[in-house]
Amino acid sequence: MRRNFSIITFALSIATALLLISCGSSKPGPVQVFGASEDLTPLTGEWSGTYDSKATGRSGSITFHLTADPKGAHGDVFMVPKRQVVHDQADRQYVPMAASANVLSIEFVRIASGEITGKIATYPDPEVAGATLETHFTGHLGGEWIEGTFVTYSVRSVAPLRGTWRVHRKPVA
Repeated sequence: MRRNFSIITFALSIATALLLISCGSSKPGPVQVFGASEDLTPLTGEWSGTYDSKATGRSGSITFHLTADPKGAHGDVFMVPKRQVVHDQADRQYVPMAASANVLSIEFVRIASGEITGKIATYPDPEVAGATLETHFTGHLGGEWIEGTFVTYSVRSVAPLRGTWRVHRKPVA
């Protein structure tokens, strides 16, 4: 019985890896960028990182690219919803399985004096059919890192749902 559990766990790991690879290959959507040139210059480059929200149970990766011309900006967020638990009949074990993941677009980014604000394009709520979510984020640029918080507004929650995010500039090759 233990061997079946290991095979299922291995198969789920492979499936998750393939999902991440296939989603990672999509080109991020265009992003509106606002700010003075002296504020935008420190953001130029390729950024990647993660976000996490204990309030929603969702986490994922963030990518963002900004050229010297802000019209060349693009970025997206790979959202992994709460883990679902699936009962394995053969082994009588519970195996965690990720719900369907979504690629979300960054709608706009504004920077002034190292402070960053922005918004994710409205996206479907993975838990409520027909409902949408709206997420706003803030952060602070500190050298090669940007760290911040985000707030998600949902029709199913009176209080905003909060989380944290962090990205790092990739070294220039």
